[in-house]
Amino acid sequence: MKQTMTRGNGQISWLLKVLQLIIFPCILLLAWEFSVRWGWLPETLIAYPSQVVVKFFVMLTDGRLLEHSLISLKRLFLGFSLGTTLGIIMGTLVGYSRFSARLFEPSILGLIPVPPIAWIPLLVIVFGIGEASKIALISIGSFCTLFLQASYGIRSADKELVEVAYVLEKSDWSLLLKILLPSALPSILSSMRVAMALSWTLLMASEIIASSKGLGWLMWDSRNFSRPDDMIVGMVAVGILGKITDSMLVALEKYLTRWRQTYRNA
Repeated sequence: MKQTMTRGNGQISWLLKVLQLIIFPCILLLAWEFSVRWGWLPETLIAYPSQVVVKFFVMLTDGRLLEHSLISLKRLFLGFSLGTTLGIIMGTLVGYSRFSARLFEPSILGLIPVPPIAWIPLLVIVFGIGEASKIALISIGSFCTLFLQASYGIRSADKELVEVAYVLEKSDWSLLLKILLPSALPSILSSMRVAMALSWTLLMASEIIASSKGLGWLMWDSRNFSRPDDMIVGMVAVGILGKITDSMLVALEKYLTRWRQTYRNA
């Protein structure tokens, strides 16, 4: 009897969790559907959710959506990886070495306030409208985010731990690997999620301005030629892929910082 009640309570709890996940998206979809049907939103510019679902699977099966998605993902990961790697290296160097801070930090901090979008004309002049300019734009955004957080994380290390390392005559390399980088790791990993979100924004901007392939180009081309269902399919694809990439970073953060006792683990 107790086992039956426990199983029943477990099923109810599971159903409640599912309802919590789907109730708000369902409300949004219904509001969207009836807003178009009742003429609150222009039917020529905004497609019905039902139309979008059908078109999503059509574009998925004929390969168009997969082609544009793979092109965008390639640009995203190349730019994100390059910018993130350089940002972590330079941020660590500046945070650890006062000489490097005096040498590099003023110039980098002077460039960081320039919005990444403002770099587009210069990047197109230098690299052309090919892949290099798009990857460079994404790299700039990722670099700025990771540089700031890496340097901050290194400088925020526990002073007492650093002093203990000096008392034990640990080498600079050991101090960096065993104390400073682990201390900065949570800050670095959380900022990677911010950098990834920014990378998606910059990717869409670069593909709209100078491209003939990719999800950003698909949305812009659909908008220009009055294909609202195609445009929203592109937006949905970006949302799904963005969620997947963010979830990958969350999983990486949980794994690499599993030693931390935080509210998340409570």
